[in-house]
Amino acid sequence: MSAQNKTSEEPTGILPLETLNLRAVALTTHNLAWSPDAELAVASDDSIYLYLPEYPSQGTRTKSTSLADLDTRRQYYEVALRFPAVERRVPELNRPLFERLKQPFPEFDFTWEAGQSIVANLGSSLNHVVALEWSPNGLGRMRRSVLAVLTGSGALTVYCEGIVADDAGGIKIKGRNIRAISSWVVPWGVGGNLLLPRAKYHDSPYSLEHITSFSWARDLEKNGSLLAYMNDEDEIVILSVQSRHTIVGEENDPGEWRVEELARFAGGGPHEKSDPCDPDSMPSGSSFALRWSPWLQRSGSRSAILSYVTRNYVGFRQITIKGTWRDFKTPEVEVQPYDISGTCLHLGPDAFITWEDLIWTKGQSKECRGIIATPFTTQSFNVTFDSTIDPATTAKHSISECGTAYPSHGHASNHSNPITGLVVHAPDISKSTDIPYFSLSRLSATNTNNDWYQTNLPLPADPDKAPSKPAWVTEISDLLEVTEPLSMAYRYYNPDGATKSESDAGGSENEDDNSMLDDDEDDEFEDFDSDEENGKATFVDELNDPFEGMERINPNRLRIWGMAASPGSGVVAVFTTLYSTIKPERYTFAGLRCRIMFGKSLAPVDPAFFSTRKLSTEARAFEWMYGDAPQVPGVGLLNGTSAETTSKQQALKGAFKHVAEKVKCALCGAKLEIQAGTSRCPKGHVFANCAATGIPVLAPGISNNCGVCGSKCLKPNELPDDIGDAATAAAKQISAETCGGCGGKFLNH
Repeated sequence: MSAQNKTSEEPTGILPLETLNLRAVALTTHNLAWSPDAELAVASDDSIYLYLPEYPSQGTRTKSTSLADLDTRRQYYEVALRFPAVERRVPELNRPLFERLKQPFPEFDFTWEAGQSIVANLGSSLNHVVALEWSPNGLGRMRRSVLAVLTGSGALTVYCEGIVADDAGGIKIKGRNIRAISSWVVPWGVGGNLLLPRAKYHDSPYSLEHITSFSWARDLEKNGSLLAYMNDEDEIVILSVQSRHTIVGEENDPGEWRVEELARFAGGGPHEKSDPCDPDSMPSGSSFALRWSPWLQRSGSRSAILSYVTRNYVGFRQITIKGTWRDFKTPEVEVQPYDISGTCLHLGPDAFITWEDLIWTKGQSKECRGIIATPFTTQSFNVTFDSTIDPATTAKHSISECGTAYPSHGHASNHSNPITGLVVHAPDISKSTDIPYFSLSRLSATNTNNDWYQTNLPLPADPDKAPSKPAWVTEISDLLEVTEPLSMAYRYYNPDGATKSESDAGGSENEDDNSMLDDDEDDEFEDFDSDEENGKATFVDELNDPFEGMERINPNRLRIWGMAASPGSGVVAVFTTLYSTIKPERYTFAGLRCRIMFGKSLAPVDPAFFSTRKLSTEARAFEWMYGDAPQVPGVGLLNGTSAETTSKQQALKGAFKHVAEKVKCALCGAKLEIQAGTSRCPKGHVFANCAATGIPVLAPGISNNCGVCGSKCLKPNELPDDIGDAATAAAKQISAETCGGCGGKFLNH
């Protein structure tokens, strides 16, 4: 997937988005997560992979300048980080949270106990990653997001960027400034041996709990967010999370955090617990049981619906934030005492829900829609805010009474291939459909099944010009369609053990290839030397297919572990593992052949809906590069400067124009000539101009580098003195975290 769809008039420098190859072991589904700034996180065995996007700016090249540059001119190939996520954190990690609220830190004995569910049943320090999810923007440094990781021990750990040294916030690769990600730290966690303080109005006893699922609420456009998690006793807990970050401090300082428990309610559902010895008993539980709907803004409050999955039941609970959420204060959160909606249906392990990112108006009511993955089949739903549920639905009963003990016969064909990824596409506001547009992927993809990719998107109006399938689907199909002659496929493997073992074949494959080539060359020379006519006949035979008419087999099969959409829903990524159909794979921590594939979403883009989405500059730039979104002003131009400035930016630069004109060259003292993006003195000394004020940047260390457009912006405390009242007032508009040119986030303070 490349930037070939961009016209020749648009700027170059967009790196192609191609398949990523890595050696890893996939132990969970839904193991891909895209941050609001298009940072890609991948869960693998006991580790997390982080990939940062690169945007076209000055110095970015799409053509290689050397042979060594051929393999690094692709998106997500420059900067990546892998860190283990298995360490059990000590309780002292959360002590600053209690000190912030002036509450006594609870004392208890350190324990290695395991949880009660199938999710959190590992109590050792070696445990795999169960789920991961990015928070909304604003909680991390530079108003970025933080990453929450749930491991098999039942502990939820939050990772964020700490303070870095002045020379370590960014690195240079091939002359370009690239953001460094080596300073990730853990500010707090919950679950296992980690406890959190309670809000004043919420009195709940402290107890060690093991978390089985969690979910971040949607963006609140504040410095805080809500986090919900479910423990192994089917309790659902609502947390408020806030943070503050300073410019200076100790290295790796995670910042100041305020995290507290606001509410807790039972999420076990109406079905009674079944006896494991009961023949009708089936396993239940999901690592992805919780999901938040979009927020409904009202006068003096905002509400969202929290969906939860439990034993053969999906419930919907309304959460309301009353009044104004003041900075670093406890918000007033109200949780409805009962579900506003719910449905009983047969659910298997790891069932999940995906919401549509829109609130529909139906008369006087507001409702949200979504898709339930059981996970073998899909079922659409819509929930109305402030609605009431039939008491009979939530009354305790057995699964036999509601007919959910077994799946329906109509869906029996899919009960061996679970859904591992589902993306609800952006809606078309002008067209109302009964159910949302969605695409899904299933776990197993072979040449004998065709249900591993399904969608209800309409076919393109012009099939000749628009592709009918995403690029990643075509790539998987090509791998599944590969065939080999039967004799060649079993060349190095004999299941009866009569020939070389798998390890011997794999280790000496190159040697065997070389020896066979040598033998062929010897035979070839012997034939030509002994009889010229005989040699000609042999040469002609080699031109023909020597395996024509021989039985052929498909050597490849794949597993699709996860699928995720980019922040603007314009690009879809899938995590796949390639297996052999001939011999068993080495399923060890040495890693398997894993691939992260990408493809542009085929859902039509509604400009009216896209304009209402409050995406970051990084997300909008990513959607422009690889989706169908419009270009972002100031991003992607050859000279790294903006061709379009807003009236606000022009007014800000106008307020500092007299200051910029007085600045002299720091090397020779000559007057500088202000140009577009740079300033130059008569002796040829060139300085970059501040993207916010237009003032030349005369020294290193007094400016911040934008991670999107590459521009420099003077730090607010580095502005010259005596700039006048107008400029002093305008200086309050300068941000210490975002670029004054394009609005992107800085690499470092």
